[in-house]
Amino acid sequence: MDISKLSDLGGLDGADNTPGLLGYVLFAPETWFETIAKAPKYSAAAAPGTSAIIAASHTFKPGLGFLRIYITLDSNQLKADMVGERDGRGLKFNFEGFHPGSKPESMEFLNIVKNIGGIMLVPDADGTLIQVGAEGLPCELAPSWDSAKLSSGRRGFTVKGDCYAVGIKIYTGAVVEKSKIGAPAPVVTTPEPAGDGS
Repeated sequence: MDISKLSDLGGLDGADNTPGLLGYVLFAPETWFETIAKAPKYSAAAAPGTSAIIAASHTFKPGLGFLRIYITLDSNQLKADMVGERDGRGLKFNFEGFHPGSKPESMEFLNIVKNIGGIMLVPDADGTLIQVGAEGLPCELAPSWDSAKLSSGRRGFTVKGDCYAVGIKIYTGAVVEKSKIGAPAPVVTTPEPAGDGS
């Protein structure tokens, strides 16, 4: 591999670097996809950072798309740690967040997804989507439920997700959400120009 085009890694130079994640994740089972997009392999001829970006769009079977899961703000964190040994290393993603309440639909969803793999998109505080899971290396969710106490705690699900990965990838393709398929397009109105009073 020609790594001669790797570039310097500078500091922030005054740019924002807000930590944390937004209050939701997007998840879709592997079986819902027609195609799962991939980032290109590293090439010295490409612009720096290209191999870390999934620019193509995932495509879904008709009527399907990502499901949005509400996560309590500041309860969630995503980490990617090194695994393996010298000459055979990779990454393992670990996500954890809290989904409040005991709605039957939440229970049903989390009862089922514990047995399937999928792709999860996790938005950081800037809205950049980090993809967790890939074709053949799916993200697996492992929810747990807690009633909490009358005096303290919070009732709901701690949602954990993990997967093995070859690297950290940003997803910039189109995001199709199942709940928004077939929704009417927003009506855009143009205000009438103000008259001259005559």
